[in-house]
Amino acid sequence: MMAKKYKTAVGAFALGGIALLALGVALLGSGRLFSNALEYVLYFDGSVSGLSTGAPVVFRGVPMGSVSRISLVANSRDSNVTIPVYIRIDDRSFVKSGGYTDLSEEQQREIIQRMIQRGLRARLQLQSLITGQYRVELDFYAGSPANFRSATPDMEIPTIPSPIDTLQTTLAHLPLEQMVDSLSLILQNVGQALQDNSLGEAIAAFRETFEEARAIVKSETLRTTAAQTAQHLAVASAAMGRELPETLNAFRDAMQRMAAAADQLKATAASAQAVLGRDASAGNELRRLLKESTEAMRSLRALADMLERNPEALLKGKRGYR
Repeated sequence: MMAKKYKTAVGAFALGGIALLALGVALLGSGRLFSNALEYVLYFDGSVSGLSTGAPVVFRGVPMGSVSRISLVANSRDSNVTIPVYIRIDDRSFVKSGGYTDLSEEQQREIIQRMIQRGLRARLQLQSLITGQYRVELDFYAGSPANFRSATPDMEIPTIPSPIDTLQTTLAHLPLEQMVDSLSLILQNVGQALQDNSLGEAIAAFRETFEEARAIVKSETLRTTAAQTAQHLAVASAAMGRELPETLNAFRDAMQRMAAAADQLKATAASAQAVLGRDASAGNELRRLLKESTEAMRSLRALADMLERNPEALLKGKRGYR
C-alpha cells in the first residue's frame, strides 16, 4: 500500500516537473518572462475586420510588436459601441543613439510621447490581398489631428483612417444613383439617335461642312484675292507715305496764314467795336462771329495735330480709345 502511494507521488512530481519545464521553455522562448513590452490602446473609426490577435505592428515596415487583444466596449448611456485594439510594443525595438538599448519603461514611454507630438499615428494596412489580413502600421503624419478617446491618453496612440476607409467614405458621399440615372438617360438618347439615323446624318453634315471649309481655304481664288488686297494696301501706304509730308506742310502753312488772318480780324473787330460804340446788337453779332472763327481755328489746329501724329488716319479713319 505504501509502495503504491510512493509511486503515485513520484509520478505526480515528475508530471509537475515536466509541466513546469515546458512552461519555462515557452516563456523563455517567447521572451516575455523578462520583457518590458509597452501596451497601448488604439481606437479605429471603421471596421477592424481582418485584424486579429497576433497581427504584426510595424513602423515603416520594421516590426515593432503585435496586437495583444481586441475588445468590444458598449456604453449603456448612449448605446455607443467602441472597439479598443491593444498592441504591445517590444522594448527591444527601442535603440538609443550609440547602440544603448537598456532603457527603462519611463524612458520608452517618453520616446513614444515625443513621437506622438511629432505626428506619430496608427492606421490599418492590408497585409495580404489573398488572405485579407490586416496589420497595424505606425508612421508620422504631420498635421493630422491627435484625437484621444481613452481616460488615459498617455497609454493611447491616435489613429487615422486607412486608405480603404477613406475610399469607402468618398464613395458613400457620391450620388451614385443620380450618376447611374444620368448615364442610362444618355445611353437611351444615343440608342434612339442611332435608330433614327439622326446621329449619322449629323456626322455626315459635319463632315460635308468641314470638307467645304477646307476647300474654301485651299481655293486659288481666295488666295489671289487676298494677295491682291495686300498689294493694294501696300501701294496705298507707299503713296500716302510719299504725298502726306507735302500735304501736311501745305496744311500747316494754311493754318499759319489763317492764324494771321484771325489776328487781323481781331484787330479789325476791336476797331469796329470802338467805332460802333453803343450799338449793342452790332457788337453782339461781331462777338459771335469772332467766337465762331476762333472755334473753327481750334478745330483745324486739332485736325493738323492729329494728322501729324497719325498720318494713316486719312485711310483708316480715326482710332477709338480702348
